[in-house]
Amino acid sequence: KDTYSPLSFLGEGGFGFVTKCHNLVTDKMEAIKVNKNHPSVFHQARAEIAILKRLQCLDPDTCNIVKWNGYFFDRDHVCLNFELLDQSLYSYMVGRDFRGLSMAELRPILFQLATTLSHLRSMDIVHADLKPDNVMIVDSKKQPLKVKLIDFGLARPVSAVEPGVCVQTTWYRAPEVMLHLPFDEAIDVWSLGLVAAELATGSPLYPGDTEKQRHGQQRWMFKSPEQFAYETGVYANETRCQRLKCLDDLEHLMMDSDHQTEQRLLVDLIKRMLELDPDQRIKPLEVLQHPFFAQSPPQSSPGNICVQMPKEEPPTVSQQPSSLVNL
Repeated sequence: KDTYSPLSFLGEGGFGFVTKCHNLVTDKMEAIKVNKNHPSVFHQARAEIAILKRLQCLDPDTCNIVKWNGYFFDRDHVCLNFELLDQSLYSYMVGRDFRGLSMAELRPILFQLATTLSHLRSMDIVHADLKPDNVMIVDSKKQPLKVKLIDFGLARPVSAVEPGVCVQTTWYRAPEVMLHLPFDEAIDVWSLGLVAAELATGSPLYPGDTEKQRHGQQRWMFKSPEQFAYETGVYANETRCQRLKCLDDLEHLMMDSDHQTEQRLLVDLIKRMLELDPDQRIKPLEVLQHPFFAQSPPQSSPGNICVQMPKEEPPTVSQQPSSLVNL
């Protein structure tokens, strides 16, 4: 008996696509991630399932992680079943014409994401793809906004991290990843700092269309424009919407001019999250204790961290497929 009835297309990526489905058994609307029938994608799906199983000991609402309902096979496609959420932070910003969020709007979002990273760090897990597209708003009509982190396709245990592997979307990639150095959960804090700056100003801090442009934008970290051009034969293009001399200038781009003290605290927090040395970069629990959050009650708790890991194995291709209607 068929269980799922597809209703609409929600998005796609290198892995495959996501569709909104009606679960005919539970009578609930769910998001189904349908992975491509390709060996590399299948391997990534197995790794994602293994991470999701490790995270099952966490309360998805308290820890601000998308609720995972399991997996099944549709012919040779691995399908992951998730709770259906409203819209991504990126879509939310598009609806606002990319106007920056106020301090009152931004504070609970950052607190929730820092809480999520605190839980992931306690379990030695790197998400490795934190960005506005992967932060979902549960219900955009409710305030303050409740958000959840999604897409654990690049997530991995710290023990499995390999220097040089391609993780993180280019705009939000930490310097140690770009330099092919060893990395850990600190790369997620770097991404959170860039997300915070983007939500506060309405513009990404380091946009770029290509990897070379990305290296060019952050050339101040590594080498001069002349040296970069001499070694690569490529002259880096400037693609930033806002050309800042230093991160302190972020304060002048924020929309909420009536809260200058809070803006200065936010800039200080962003600077600590964008510390070049990952060993000196602020930790998620320290983010939660930063004065920027002193005037706002937390939207979720960093406590009750789970340390017990389920040991069930991820799927193998020999498992019996289930059927997904018209998918």
